[in-house]
Order: sequence, then C-alpha cells, then structure tokens
Amino acid sequence: ASATSGDRPNNSRFSTCSVGNITAVLDAVRDGRKRDCLKENAGAFCGNKIVEVGEECDCG
Repeated sequence: ASATSGDRPNNSRFSTCSVGNITAVLDAVRDGRKRDCLKENAGAFCGNKIVEVGEECDCG
C-alpha cells in the first residue's frame, strides 16, 4: 500500500476500521482505562525517520 496523491474523493475521511480504533482509544481514555495516550512524547521515537539524541540511526 502507498499514499495517494491527495486528490481522491475520500482522502479527508477515516475508514470504518480507523474510526473504530480511534473510538476504542478515546473511550478508554474517557473511562480512565488509559492515561497519557494523547500526550506528546518528549523522548526519542524509533521509526520517525529522525536521528535523535541517543539513536545511531532511525530507519523509519
């Protein structure tokens, strides 16, 4: 799979599967079953294609 050019009709909409996954996370946050899910991570993040402090490489 690959990203589209951005000019297709439904590019600004989430799929049914994505909506279900997002809803599950937001429900868990609301109900107190998950915390800190939506806070920005201040540390290095493997896989973001940015070589950060403490990383030798980041393949993304």
